[in-house]
Amino acid sequence: MKNKIKNVFFVALFIAAGLWLHPTNSQATLLDDLNGLVAQSQALDTQLKDITLTGDTVCGPLVAANQAARDLVNNITQIDQGLAAHLQVDVDILTALNQLAALTPNLASENLRLSVDLQTLSQTGQAITIKDGIVAMLQLSDDIGTMADRIGEMADKILVMSDNIGLMADRIIATQEIQNENIQLTQQSILQTQTNMLTVTSLVETSTNDLTLDQLVIDGNLLAAKMVAVILNPFTMKTQLATVATDVQTFLAKVTTAYGTIAQQSATSTMYINTTSLTSLANVSIMLTSLTTAVDGYVIAIDALKNITSSTSLSASLKSMLQLSADIGVMANRILEMGDLILAMADNIGMEADQILITQQLQNANVATVQTSILAAQDLAITIIAARNL
Repeated sequence: MKNKIKNVFFVALFIAAGLWLHPTNSQATLLDDLNGLVAQSQALDTQLKDITLTGDTVCGPLVAANQAARDLVNNITQIDQGLAAHLQVDVDILTALNQLAALTPNLASENLRLSVDLQTLSQTGQAITIKDGIVAMLQLSDDIGTMADRIGEMADKILVMSDNIGLMADRIIATQEIQNENIQLTQQSILQTQTNMLTVTSLVETSTNDLTLDQLVIDGNLLAAKMVAVILNPFTMKTQLATVATDVQTFLAKVTTAYGTIAQQSATSTMYINTTSLTSLANVSIMLTSLTTAVDGYVIAIDALKNITSSTSLSASLKSMLQLSADIGVMANRILEMGDLILAMADNIGMEADQILITQQLQNANVATVQTSILAAQDLAITIIAARNL
């Protein structure tokens, strides 16, 4: 009987060891998916490097690159939407995420190179060819920006769904920092690309969608005021942050709806742009920083209360913090993308070029502030989860 019990014990131990040594199906599938995205990104990088713009070859190569970039964005989105909870993150997955994130600044840099070539070509090329090239260049810029956003969102989602944050805390924090740096590098290149294209354009019209953007500002400021009014304490922190996370998700849905409307317009229409519209866009990004001011306060409060808060409450609270910070990150991305879409749809933008550049610079600065706050919130959550073994 004792031998039988021993045999059962060793069989169970062997099975457990096997499960520990070998990745789960979902873990292996995620790694395969990420490696596939890395390969696809490398192929796009090579495709962009091989493009040489001449008077006879402007639209064709840029349109083909646009399609390849759009396919990559769609694949990233599909993998992101297929992620399920209880992920086990390992070094290979984090390495693949780092490789993927590192490729987006390369793509943006190649896009910037092509914009300089097109800018030079505009002095001698046919007007209609240059105009079509500008549209294709701005669309490619938008696609690369969207790609960087989706990669960052996928990394945040993997973090939220991970079951072993504590074990991989240092590597996860390093990965998040790399993601943040690469997104900022990508945005800088995209901004310069847009600047180059704006110097080639010549006219302007007025805009629509002002009411939608202004309503987002109103709703966002109300949410920010509500978030700032929350005073965390160790006994109700779990419920308080869960409520805030729900409110943030509700507002994210409004931002996503507005983005969807503008994205749909971009497929069939042109957009009229004026100073009022640009001011509305700038105000939306300023509103975002108000949300992260509240998040900064939560970070300080949680850090002060962590030692007198129960593990159960603290664990749930940190999960809510990770979720709401990820959602605010998605908001920031969608707002940047709305600005890019509006710019790409504008038929005549030359007369507002200076104001557009100021707006784009302000948006990028505000989103960088948002990303810094989000990174601080994630770092705190991961550090506490690891320290308390939550």
